[in-house]
Amino acid sequence: MESSSYSVLIIEDEYPARMLMMDYVMNCPELKLAGIAESGDKALNLLHEKHFDLVFMDINLPAVNGMDILRKEHSRSTFFIITTAYSEHAVEAFDLDATDYLLKPFSFERFRKSVDKALRFLQETKQNKQPPQGKLTNLKIQSDSAVFLLSFDDIQFISANNKSCVIHTSQKDYETSKLLKEIEEKLPSEQFIRIHKGFLVNLNYVASLRYDKGGSYTIQLKNEDETTLPVGRSFAQNLKEALKL
Repeated sequence: MESSSYSVLIIEDEYPARMLMMDYVMNCPELKLAGIAESGDKALNLLHEKHFDLVFMDINLPAVNGMDILRKEHSRSTFFIITTAYSEHAVEAFDLDATDYLLKPFSFERFRKSVDKALRFLQETKQNKQPPQGKLTNLKIQSDSAVFLLSFDDIQFISANNKSCVIHTSQKDYETSKLLKEIEEKLPSEQFIRIHKGFLVNLNYVASLRYDKGGSYTIQLKNEDETTLPVGRSFAQNLKEALKL
């Protein structure tokens, strides 16, 4: 990580939580505490008076709540990390491009992980790369009443399961109520391809394409299980072209 200094605004109305956040920020050498707001209206004034690279913001605030601030300010070049005791706003927060969503109480280790994520985005922006809002690298899903951001590179394949889908990653499987078509629309077409009416696959995990007797195809994946998946006949030609076969 480069030794740059990034300006931070803390928006928190509760004194103990505010002091803890200040302590956490001051223990991150890359961060510089540049502003503190105890209410939503003061936070909006500060955001309009000066630029902050990173904002840590509670949701339940006097005057103007955090979600209203995020709705108004999410298009700016500032990155927002939500800090709250309530999980029900997570989906909307990520829809509004929040960088992370920290549920209180959280440890310094969890805070530091969130900071590292934000710093990667800030460095990309500083180097004149396309901001993460324009070039997505993660798939956001809701599974088991929680919201997950799954890296495209970790997703091996996705299988349809009646009116839901299972997303198979390098670490674990996630079941979501989204349909396969809905997920396909959110994935980069140069990396993911439909191989069957019930399967989407990450091309980076394809180890081999096999032609079987009777005119059917199967692929084998480069994963621990050496997963084998069927290839629908109507999808075979597109797969061959994508694999340059």
